[in-house]
Amino acid sequence: MTVKPSEKDVVAAWKSRVRNGTVFTTEQGELVEIVYPGRRSDGWGADFQDAVIATGGQLRKGDIEVHVKSSDWRLHRHHLDPSYNRVVLHVV
Repeated sequence: MTVKPSEKDVVAAWKSRVRNGTVFTTEQGELVEIVYPGRRSDGWGADFQDAVIATGGQLRKGDIEVHVKSSDWRLHRHHLDPSYNRVVLHVV
């Protein structure tokens, strides 16, 4: 039996394991380098704030939201919440 991680587990892993220079590949095959993984949010909004990522030759600063399934973005209605407008990376 495989135990799937909870969203809390994924957030904890991001906070403890992701460092400056970590590189991920998106579902579309693009490389994303984590320049700064962000600071843990202490309230409403994305899970991590003020992150910096490099992708496609550009630096992007914003927030990072973490979910277990990509469909959770709509399930949690983030697409309708302006506090998620600064999200530059959705980690699943």
